[in-house]
Amino acid sequence: MPRGAPLTVLDDRTALNGARIDVLARTSWIVRVARLVPPTGTTLTLEALAKRIGTNPARLHRLETGVLRDGALVDGYEQVLEAPTGSLRAPIDVTCRTFSYAPADRNGGTRLTTVPEVSRATERVACGEAIGGDWLAWARALSAPAAVGMPESLAAELIGRLVSELGRSVGPAYPSRYEALSLLRCSGYGHLVLAVAQQVVADQDVQVLNDLMSAVGEAVTPDAIDWCLALLDDPRDRLVIGGALALENMGEICGDPAFWGPLTEPLVERFDGAVEGSVREEWLSHLLRLVPSSAWSGTRSRPSRDLTPAAAIEDWTRSRLNDHWSTCEARAGRVTSWLGLPDQPMLARLLFDIAISPHESRAVTSYMLLGSHPRLASALGAELAELAESHPDPVIRSRVGRRLPGMLHDAFPHQAKRWLRGADRELRDRALLLAGNAGVPVEAEVLRTALGEEGASARAALYAAGMAAHPLLAEIASDGFGPCINGAAAWWLGQGSRVVA
Repeated sequence: MPRGAPLTVLDDRTALNGARIDVLARTSWIVRVARLVPPTGTTLTLEALAKRIGTNPARLHRLETGVLRDGALVDGYEQVLEAPTGSLRAPIDVTCRTFSYAPADRNGGTRLTTVPEVSRATERVACGEAIGGDWLAWARALSAPAAVGMPESLAAELIGRLVSELGRSVGPAYPSRYEALSLLRCSGYGHLVLAVAQQVVADQDVQVLNDLMSAVGEAVTPDAIDWCLALLDDPRDRLVIGGALALENMGEICGDPAFWGPLTEPLVERFDGAVEGSVREEWLSHLLRLVPSSAWSGTRSRPSRDLTPAAAIEDWTRSRLNDHWSTCEARAGRVTSWLGLPDQPMLARLLFDIAISPHESRAVTSYMLLGSHPRLASALGAELAELAESHPDPVIRSRVGRRLPGMLHDAFPHQAKRWLRGADRELRDRALLLAGNAGVPVEAEVLRTALGEEGASARAALYAAGMAAHPLLAEIASDGFGPCINGAAAWWLGQGSRVVA
């Protein structure tokens, strides 16, 4: 690339509702943004960055323009830009693993391979003070082919600790732990990840599940499929959601439409038996919408009633006929302008997949990628919060609000402060989750009100209290709210508060 030549404008031009996305364009764009909006605030040219990494500008240009996937180079970006280990590469690797058609990594970087190296890595994660990079190095060592192994009992104990930390991780602490658990799930230790997940779910008081269940879905195995189907029958709504998320993840990772064939009849039976207006009906509707037409043609089973209402999206083009797309373009433009960047069409696409797309896998990977840049995530979070509050479609408002806490791990948008005392219970609950992520103490009066409403509101209040180590938590555990809330508070006291490194 000639010096001073403009960079290629990266975009994902696949259809907004198409069967595939452009994985490499997305991951390449996020690498470029890391250089243009670095945590240190000092932007580096390709030439300067290449020199410090020890490569040539042409190779970095290929990395940043959707031509090359190279994990070792991404590791170099993290080191030079002083970003936490795994904060950039882990979301990229998770995204590439989620979509089966993603390109292979040209260079996965060095791994720990000797007995002393693996022993030291194991000691670091066993000491109780491991940071995300320690977990990632350990998981990469254990998941490698012909890796130095360890007793299953010890591995299961450490996986259990990783699971606990994952559910409480925010900011850069989150993607490295998620990727570590995903690597283990896809390795020879995968059965242990499933066993630990089943043990965690068996605890009636467990409060944090979605990330664990998504990680279970990183590997498609018959025992995991059967277990997740069974979770759809669980009386606890959070387990129904967890089972649905894991199944969707498996279907995407598998990349084979035939995955859904054997599941169609069981899903229809469960949908027909679900109470109308319930969380179970909503998530079974979501799964049934994911079933491809080829799977429907192989069965006579059909839902006995309409699925729950979908978002009203009449036009899927990138034109003014699609108000949803225009909204995302405008809000992405506000963010890039604030960051001092030229127009970034990729940001509009990622925002669309977070706010509008019905596909959880696309939404989650999009906000994981964007979450690798704290300034970008914070600015975008404020835009999403506005949509959650004011979008005319109630399905979109609810969808954005549900995904917003996954997008923001350590920022608290100004709208959420108002939601805490507002009349909209759903927005108040979103604000409680955001407060928990950011470690923002919530007034005891607000917590007590939400706890008295039980269900999702009580869980949101407990999350806010647990993540922030609220002084009211011990009182809740022994107060007269009932055994479910008391037990949940005790669970938080036993697990600990938010993990930030």
